Amino acid sequence: MTKKELIEKISFGESIAEQESDKLKDYFFQTEYWKSIRGGKNDIVYGAKGAGKSALYTSLVNDIDSLFDESILVSLAENPTGNTAFSNLTNEPPTSEIEFIRLWKLYFLVITSKVLEEYDIKDVHATKIHQILVDCNLIPAQNKLASFLKVCYDFMKSFRNSKEISTTAEFDPISGMYSGQKFSISFGETSKSDFENGLIPIEHAFDLLSNSLRINKINLWIIIDRLDVAFIESEELETNALRALFKAYLDLAQYSQIKIKIFLRDDIWQKITDGGFREASHITKFQNLSWSRETLLNLLIRRILDNKDLVENYSINKDEILTDISQQEELFYRLFPRQIDVGSKKSETIDWVLSRTKDGKGINTPRELIQLFGHAKTIELKKLETGVDNLENDQIISRQALKEAVHEVSRQRLEQTIYAEFPDLKVYIEKLRGDKAEHSLDTLKAKWNCSNEDCITFANRLEKIGFFEQKGKTSTPKYKIPFLYRSYLDIIQGVASL
Repeated sequence: MTKKELIEKISFGESIAEQESDKLKDYFFQTEYWKSIRGGKNDIVYGAKGAGKSALYTSLVNDIDSLFDESILVSLAENPTGNTAFSNLTNEPPTSEIEFIRLWKLYFLVITSKVLEEYDIKDVHATKIHQILVDCNLIPAQNKLASFLKVCYDFMKSFRNSKEISTTAEFDPISGMYSGQKFSISFGETSKSDFENGLIPIEHAFDLLSNSLRINKINLWIIIDRLDVAFIESEELETNALRALFKAYLDLAQYSQIKIKIFLRDDIWQKITDGGFREASHITKFQNLSWSRETLLNLLIRRILDNKDLVENYSINKDEILTDISQQEELFYRLFPRQIDVGSKKSETIDWVLSRTKDGKGINTPRELIQLFGHAKTIELKKLETGVDNLENDQIISRQALKEAVHEVSRQRLEQTIYAEFPDLKVYIEKLRGDKAEHSLDTLKAKWNCSNEDCITFANRLEKIGFFEQKGKTSTPKYKIPFLYRSYLDIIQGVASL
């Protein structure tokens, strides 16, 4: 096999979890993050975009059958791919946080009842829950999450419109004899008389669910991801929805058999707590996804070792390497150049790569790392196809290809993340194009043609999303653009001047 043929067969994996769901378990199998969430120790996973939240979520989804064998029932509260279940809420959203709390609880109850039915769990408690939902018209015609959410929202709106949710006795149409009582759900306390007549507090419905789980000796995990796109149309809607989600999470924490697993970007969590969120201190079963030099190297090496042809052609002892970080680094430098910019004072390639994929908050994520090596492979193959071979010994990627790949990563990060999520900031970023990397408030004011107050506001926003690294004193701050964004914006090292 020629070097070119070998490189063609090599894959560094996909940077988007949903695009490689069948491989994720191999990559995450040994990580503490996976063990912690899979073992049930933690409920909440925070992390930067690209840090691996969706990878963990997708791995859980892929493990549904194994979890059931361990007496854990999984209910998905969001579509793993495709349209979000919450897309229609933007047209006529809940008007308050309280309405959202009610909606979350009702939605969780309805989707869980469906899962109980799918697994043929029909004890007296599960049967009663199903009957309550039938009587409340909470069983949609279509078995889609968006449909479940719609019937829940329509039911909840009846309380907003001050309609009385009454219960009625049922009579057999032929004999005329009393045949039962129709149920309805209340979001508040009910009197003894109303309860006996079929008006069921939603907390009692969860009591029934808990009892069903207990007698069947199973636990329930309700898992939800993609919250960064679920409410993307409105920041106010997003804040209300997610605050309510965490309050519903805390309210339902009293049920030991019921766990809600939430996967959320850390910047969105920061956003919903910025204005004060007292309940945050009660959320203790969480983990923050963060990546170090060693864990990122290990992740990359795991992906490399997943290439059978490479392992066989280079006679690599896969198991031995994965147990020793020094051997992982040794393999890295067998496959890639020791330095990108050669010189005694220049960094080695691992550190060079991390510096080029790190944002202004100092955060590295697997996404940019995988993108970099994926683009570098494509560039290397194009060079080989045209007769340019810069590879030495066993190398599969040259320093030239890695250098050129930085531009593509820079472009992707700006176009697909920064500009897509913060379109109003694009004009301010583009005005820095072609300049130097370090700015003061004075140079920013000149570039942006704005007041001191507005300049500080926009600079702080850019710092918050990781476009700027803030340095210096608070009174005279300096704003440095990280390498991650420089290539696409044609920004060079140095201090900008007026």
